[in-house]
Amino acid sequence: MFAKIKRYFLRKYIRENRVSRQRQVSSLKHARAVGILCEITNEDSYKSIYAIFSKLQMQDKNVRLVGYVNDKEVPFYCLPQLTCDFFSNKHLNWYGKPMMPQLLDFTKLEFDILIDFNYRDNAPIESLIALSKSKFIIGQNEGSASYYDLFINDSNKEYAHFLDAIFKYTSKLSGNE
Repeated sequence: MFAKIKRYFLRKYIRENRVSRQRQVSSLKHARAVGILCEITNEDSYKSIYAIFSKLQMQDKNVRLVGYVNDKEVPFYCLPQLTCDFFSNKHLNWYGKPMMPQLLDFTKLEFDILIDFNYRDNAPIESLIALSKSKFIIGQNEGSASYYDLFINDSNKEYAHFLDAIFKYTSKLSGNE
């Protein structure tokens, strides 16, 4: 019951504060600024997403990573950096709205592409997506599909496989194939 009340107030906050944004199709190959949202479930998921983050940075892209940990504290292996931020339930208000200043700054950035690597419902990440000013939002979570500009329904839940699918479909959509 309490979870439904929290969800109601978070959805109300999102509805009232959702930003209008300039949508623009962009290929991952030509994108200069890329935002990454994900949920860190264990050390292996951290290593996988960090490998993708590093790969994109090596391609001369301005990449920002925000990872959510569904726990009281962010684990020791999630090392925050200048362009990597991690948050936990401690950084949310009572109904699930992210309250960390770095997260609010993240939503104000206009990424060429914002990638949501979540494949299951996640209210804090959903609120960041809804409040984002990004030009092109891509994801694979059916629960957040209404916020995406490109929804990729992929049964393979590996981050690297999803990134390959993004590269393939954004190249086709932008005519750069």
